[in-house]
Amino acid sequence: MIKRIIYFLCIGILFFTTIPAISFFGDDEAVIWQGTRNNYFKYVAQDTTAFGKNDHPVVLKEQEIKAALSTLEYTKKKLLGAETITPVFSYSQIQLLGQHLTTGLKQATPEQDIIFVIGGKSKKLLILTKSTFLAGRAFYKSGKLNIIIGEFDFPRNDALEKVLDPGDTGEIAYSFDFGSRTSASRSLKKMALIGIPGVMQKKIQNKPRPDWFEIDLKSAAAAALAKKDESGNPDGLNQDKALAREGEAAKMARERRAMRAEMARLRKAVKQRTNDSSTSEKRIEERITTLDQLLEKKLISQEEYAIKRKEILNDI
Repeated sequence: MIKRIIYFLCIGILFFTTIPAISFFGDDEAVIWQGTRNNYFKYVAQDTTAFGKNDHPVVLKEQEIKAALSTLEYTKKKLLGAETITPVFSYSQIQLLGQHLTTGLKQATPEQDIIFVIGGKSKKLLILTKSTFLAGRAFYKSGKLNIIIGEFDFPRNDALEKVLDPGDTGEIAYSFDFGSRTSASRSLKKMALIGIPGVMQKKIQNKPRPDWFEIDLKSAAAAALAKKDESGNPDGLNQDKALAREGEAAKMARERRAMRAEMARLRKAVKQRTNDSSTSEKRIEERITTLDQLLEKKLISQEEYAIKRKEILNDI
């Protein structure tokens, strides 16, 4: 009896320790995905109910999320009035967001948000980069994907990690701002979002929030595709047409090279024939001159001279 109880206890422990966290539909703090200690997607309760419940669960297309997020860019004013353009998300961050938001929102409840932290790199000086984190929250409401950025280019503290983790056993746990519906993130206060069809900044008291995006996925994904075609092809051609055009141009270039080579060969042949003709005429003149000298010296008869001269002239 005791052995049977121990057996079922072991089975129960094995089941609950191996089942993925995401399978607990609706559990707050359940992990959707975790890479390192500071790279993860989790469920949390809404930070406030003042805006109403979310439209969860919802089935979204991963590729549309990725395409839409690729359009998001900020402009930031620098010294002397200069401006820089910065993508909101890096390529690797877009891949993670597309994959895990699609999975997470499919199982989220109306009272839940998804929070995320993703590591990345940002420019420091010229070609130098620094390790950073991006943190925020996401949810779906009124037909739009909402993303609120809490931390943008949050620096990783290498010095602190060396002190708190001298054995380099793993990253220290940072405290992140995941964005809030009620207060704007200070990390984006000097940034301005570049206008993209399908992407709006949430307005609170008629003021746009630079950290809160409302994204119509279909419109933004279509805008991303159009932008890709335009930037990749100055004439506004799609990629397939551009490749076909490049192939046709290469073919014409090859044909021109072949034509030039053939013309050069013909010129060389004509020149060779001219040279051969001149040489042949010169040799005939020399042979007749020699024949004349032989007749003059009476080394050949008049009859022999006539026969030989006729043979030489027949060679022309």
